[in-house]
Amino acid sequence: MRSAAILDGDWGTSVAYVMGIGFALAGYSSFWHLSAMMGLTSLVAINYITICRLYPNGGGVYGSVYHRSQLFAVVGALLLAADYIVTMALSILDACHYFGVENPVLWAIVIICVIAALNWFGPKHSGGLALLITAITVLTLLVIVVMSAPAALSSPRIDLPKGGFLHNWGIFTGFILSLSGIEAISNMTGLMKDPTKDSRRAILSVLMKVLIVNGFLGLAMLAVQGLKPGDHLEDMIRFLGEHYVGEWFGWVVALSLGVLLVSAGNTALNGLISVQFLMSVDSELPPSLRILNRHGVPIVPLLLSTAIPIVVLLLVGNVETLSHLYAIGLVGAMTINLGSTATDKSIKIRTVVRLFMAISAIVLLLIEISIAVNKVQAALFASAILIAGLSARAIVKARAKVPVPAVEAVPEAAAPTRRRRRSIPSRKYLLALKDVNEKLIKFAIDEAKARNAFLFILRVKEIAVGALPAQLEMPTNGQEMLIDRICSDAGLDYQSVQIPSYDVGYTIAEQAATFGVERVIIGAQQRSRLEYVLKGSVMRALNSLLPEDVQLVIYGG
Repeated sequence: MRSAAILDGDWGTSVAYVMGIGFALAGYSSFWHLSAMMGLTSLVAINYITICRLYPNGGGVYGSVYHRSQLFAVVGALLLAADYIVTMALSILDACHYFGVENPVLWAIVIICVIAALNWFGPKHSGGLALLITAITVLTLLVIVVMSAPAALSSPRIDLPKGGFLHNWGIFTGFILSLSGIEAISNMTGLMKDPTKDSRRAILSVLMKVLIVNGFLGLAMLAVQGLKPGDHLEDMIRFLGEHYVGEWFGWVVALSLGVLLVSAGNTALNGLISVQFLMSVDSELPPSLRILNRHGVPIVPLLLSTAIPIVVLLLVGNVETLSHLYAIGLVGAMTINLGSTATDKSIKIRTVVRLFMAISAIVLLLIEISIAVNKVQAALFASAILIAGLSARAIVKARAKVPVPAVEAVPEAAAPTRRRRRSIPSRKYLLALKDVNEKLIKFAIDEAKARNAFLFILRVKEIAVGALPAQLEMPTNGQEMLIDRICSDAGLDYQSVQIPSYDVGYTIAEQAATFGVERVIIGAQQRSRLEYVLKGSVMRALNSLLPEDVQLVIYGG
């Protein structure tokens, strides 16, 4: 349910602006274009169920394509980054329109800065919070659906599409927004306990919500007589709430959808940070992008993920134009992902599934070409992101080929002699470290020696980017040598373990269960009240996760 809630925080937000944009482009004939979009959305969603099953550790375009073509994987990731950039700008700007504030662009910039400041302490778009926001939003939309059902089912005005096929194809590609977020679920499979079942249930549940809400509210919109194209483009759902429920209900819609849209902007920020970090870890982007702050957040990606959407808002300050910029990145990334999977002979999928995946990729490719041809701003925006990203990649690859000049060899100090184990103690303790603390290490050594216990020293590197990379170098900076010296001087047998983690408390508890330890030793946390509120407490998490027979010792020295 938490996966579905986080997915709904991205995919489900399309209902907030797809109605107004659709009516602005096609008026009372928009029902046909909306229906076609729902059909394509269903087909693509079903294909992504297969992708999540095939790539349980992360089936986003970068992860699923990298083994076939590193270049195409990077291009897909950059297009996805373009999507995240516009998703932030579009979602938060539309939230400000729902809130009804004056100068929505300025307020959107302020909200982006606040979100970025909070994310300095790590992503806090937790599943529980997303679930609460989704529940409130679904309830709000359900009220509008129920109240508008009599008019929506009896008196909608559905005009026949005007113009030829190419004209209506252009309208269709102009608000292909209900596809928003489907790519996001494939990036979350690595965080699921059972990726195959969890992703399928999450996708199908949110798909049903998107189809029902968009279908009913689309008919409810067309049942309102006298609307003109462009009316309520940014806040159509709020207008429908006021029209069918009452003036007071408009504020309920504004708050629920506005918060959901801000949540979608936060999700996009985290996704954009993660894309940059993962490519940097794979040496596809400069190494400076993987420098972390003390909370495990990549510093430069956070700054870029904040600045670029603000620049976009300053240059493009309206929802309709942002929707055009948004689609080209998303559709491009999905085309590469589906096309690569459909043509990959090394994976086993049924022929009919492969066929429908190929059809989806072809349709998305045609949409991508249409957007690039008809929306010059979108093509320029995507090209700018690709040029910047590929240029940075080329610099990284060029530097990697430069031979390192020879230097005179300097004799290294002999490595400290490790003590040979004469017996394995029956008791086992676990010391969890974030940073090397000599007093804490010596305390744990004294505890282990006093009770003849074997000591596991767990160094946890907090990585606050959602899904962790498959391989990650953890610089020691001499810390391993220091730990070894302290333990050797004390005459203690120990084993050092280094693990990157996005949830420190869970990782410590997991390793404690794996090693079967009797006692977990950690240092007291020195955190401000703000850090405690935003990140929670590792001690509290351990208290809830550790078995009752495992002691938790907190050293405050």
